Amino acid sequence: MNFWDPEILTKEGTLTREIFDEAKNAGVKHVIYSGLANVAKISRGKLNVPHFTLKAEAWDYLKTMGFDYVTDVEPAAYYSNWFSLFKPKEEEDGTLVWTWPGVKKDHAFSQFDVSTGVGPAVLAAAKDPVKYQEREIILEGDKKSFEECVALVANKMGKSARVEYIDPKVFSTFFEGAEEIVDMVKWFEDYGYFGPETETRKHGSGKEIGGLLSFQEWLDTDVYKKLMQ
Repeated sequence: MNFWDPEILTKEGTLTREIFDEAKNAGVKHVIYSGLANVAKISRGKLNVPHFTLKAEAWDYLKTMGFDYVTDVEPAAYYSNWFSLFKPKEEEDGTLVWTWPGVKKDHAFSQFDVSTGVGPAVLAAAKDPVKYQEREIILEGDKKSFEECVALVANKMGKSARVEYIDPKVFSTFFEGAEEIVDMVKWFEDYGYFGPETETRKHGSGKEIGGLLSFQEWLDTDVYKKLMQ
């Protein structure tokens, strides 16, 4: 379900629960869901990132429903976001410019290729539901800072590139949902993409399953060229 679809947005939580209810009524035995961290709970209400929090709440609800098996496949940020959600501007001299809220920092955050990384994890869970019962499978192909990613893109494309840092309050006015992006970036910086409990909670690493490309490996597939068109 795409939270950013104008027809969905904050209705995602309600719609997801309705799907779970229908699955239960239909006699489904194993539900494989795609959740994320509960930003509101962990930040004690300081950060508002509903496209994370609503998924976390849905996962908690799912675990109470009495399905034989439930598994949470948790995706990192998509590599493709650099060419879609955060698509750069190209200046007259060919320099690519990415806009990012805040100031320059070296905080790395988790990322992966959604087109190749999800399938192996879902298949593994489907084949062995006992092993992955109530487990979070973390899908992290790479962990890099904004500056590192931009440098790799620039090198791959043979172009100069830079990051333009914008005051978060100003960035929040750029488009509908921008305020949530600002809080999401703050979440990355303060808690890490998957949250502070990542290393201690009951989870399975997607890296053990396989199929996760590094950012450079993804760039080398040249998929980004279609996104830049």
